[in-house]
Amino acid sequence: MSQNSSSSTSSCEAARARYTDHLAGIDAELQTHQATDSRMGTLRVGLFFLFVIGLGFALSTQQPFWAAIAGGGFLAFLVVVVRNETVREKVEVLQNRSRTLRRLSRRLDRDWKSLSSDSIGASTSPQSENSILQLDDRQKALAGDLDLLGDSSLFQFVSMAATTPGRRTLADWLTQPVLAAVAKQRHAAVTALAPARDERIRFYTLARDVGSSTGDPDSFVDWASSESWLPARRWLLTWGRLTAVVAVAAILGLVFATLSQDRDLTRITFFALIAIAVVNLSLAAMMLGPVAQIFSVAIASRSSVDDYAELFDAARLLPENSLASLDAGRELPVGEPKSDVGSSIRSCLLGSDSDKKDSASTAMRELAGIAKAATLKHSAATFLLYLPLQAFGLWDVEVLRRLEDWKQRHGDQAQRWFQALGELEALLSLAAVRDEYPDWVSPQWLSSSDADSTLVCEGLGHPLLPDSARVCNDVSIGPTGTLLLVTGSNMSGKSTMLRSLGLNVSLAMAGGPVCCRAMQLPPVEMATSIRVSDDLSQGVSFYMAELNRLAAVVQHARELAAKPDRRLLFLLDEILQGTNSRERQIAVTRVLGMLIGNGAIGAITTHDLELADEPELLKVANTVHFRETITPDASGDERMTFDYKMRTGVSPTTNALRLLEMVGLGEEKS
Repeated sequence: MSQNSSSSTSSCEAARARYTDHLAGIDAELQTHQATDSRMGTLRVGLFFLFVIGLGFALSTQQPFWAAIAGGGFLAFLVVVVRNETVREKVEVLQNRSRTLRRLSRRLDRDWKSLSSDSIGASTSPQSENSILQLDDRQKALAGDLDLLGDSSLFQFVSMAATTPGRRTLADWLTQPVLAAVAKQRHAAVTALAPARDERIRFYTLARDVGSSTGDPDSFVDWASSESWLPARRWLLTWGRLTAVVAVAAILGLVFATLSQDRDLTRITFFALIAIAVVNLSLAAMMLGPVAQIFSVAIASRSSVDDYAELFDAARLLPENSLASLDAGRELPVGEPKSDVGSSIRSCLLGSDSDKKDSASTAMRELAGIAKAATLKHSAATFLLYLPLQAFGLWDVEVLRRLEDWKQRHGDQAQRWFQALGELEALLSLAAVRDEYPDWVSPQWLSSSDADSTLVCEGLGHPLLPDSARVCNDVSIGPTGTLLLVTGSNMSGKSTMLRSLGLNVSLAMAGGPVCCRAMQLPPVEMATSIRVSDDLSQGVSFYMAELNRLAAVVQHARELAAKPDRRLLFLLDEILQGTNSRERQIAVTRVLGMLIGNGAIGAITTHDLELADEPELLKVANTVHFRETITPDASGDERMTFDYKMRTGVSPTTNALRLLEMVGLGEEKS
């Protein structure tokens, strides 16, 4: 039992200093580019007015000098516009990178308020849990009890994921049990990714950019698996190509008519061009709304598609075979996965060494070429090229043909790509924690055949508390046939200890480091009853809601009793308080007997000291306690303090009546 080590604090400070220095450089560069943008904005306005004035004088005076002024002003305006767009793109990139670094720094400070207001941190409301994270009932119960999701949660602390698949995968990993072999593969990949600091920050920034666009992966996958729009309207493609041929012929005719001074031919060709433009632009306005919607999802912007390609390329950071390095020379038991997490992601996103034609990275670069054509209208520098292409050849229809041809070749693979991207994003989020907290350790997973089923944590700490406030304790749960009974006064740290344990087990299963000096972890699945509330809409009282939760915990233990490769780890906090003391003691003993009888291990907290004296519990319980210290202050009033250190035996103190007195609800003196 000890206060968190100073080495952990110093390593965290080193990470904070890195982020601060990086931010200072970005802010300085950002100020320079913003000043340049401001000057260019002023210059653009001036050159535009020069063009307008020159054009006005040229039309009114018919002098070549003013025509040259107007032409020169317009060309200079276009040059400045193009260069200004480049500067603004750079400003946007720097701002996004700055937001990424600030999020990394705020995580270290446990600045929950700022993290909640961040767009990639405020994604776990109850509504979004159901629609985005897709959790089952067990995951929701576990997440609510252990602060795994939502505000001030483990997800909010760990997550640098910005895309929907990334957030969904990380939330699933933090709330879902997993085989030890898979957890070790994830941890090996996380450890390999941790040193790649610059590459990780680049990845986080790109993911934030695409995650906030209309081309979010979920929308992209929906489009890739949907029916194509153009086959039922092939006449648009034929019409666009026909009008393009006619427009070229009309332009050539106009040139010939001008040179030959044939006024009739000039009028005919000129009006032909006008008619084609009017018809095509009218068609675009009336019929191509769905095309614009398709573009906004499939190729939200040229930069988004380029970002996807670079995000997929980040799979190169993964070790080619972390399973081999982790389990060299070990024959995998039956039931353990034979494929490696890292190499599976690599092969999916990068393709095999012999064939990279169908890789996600190659396909996205092919899509980037289509995006260049589709986004001509979005740039001031290319809009003047886009306008005649659309007016005389229905350019958007031709681009859509190329896009739907791409979908025919690659659309059925898109979901697999983005699932792999989500796993990569989850691994890279955990890699930041591995890098920032090098003193947090790798869990030692016991095999399912190991006779020792004891969960042992040395220096267990709460990962969501700041380093300066964290108090660490040695905790041991098991072996099978025993439980940990935690007694103590109100506010002394019992519930915090349960959450510390659950949070670290969740981190271990996700593949991250754990906030301990050492952890020995048998294959387990967790079930909890810590935060239970009534449901008035269903007519369920608090007591019945708690009974339902406990029944689910016992059922979970029964299910695992039939599986030799894992057991249940239960964490129960002050259960069955909604009935009288004697019935409560009987009921609690019965529930714990069912859990232990099904091979479960776990911990239960109580401030009911009589429960600790139950004969049936005395046979199986390892009893520990937290306590408070009461000392008089300078004015003679009592002051209650807690050291949050766990000690052996039953708690020798209670504090309920003293707390009443301290808040002014003590017995009135006559």
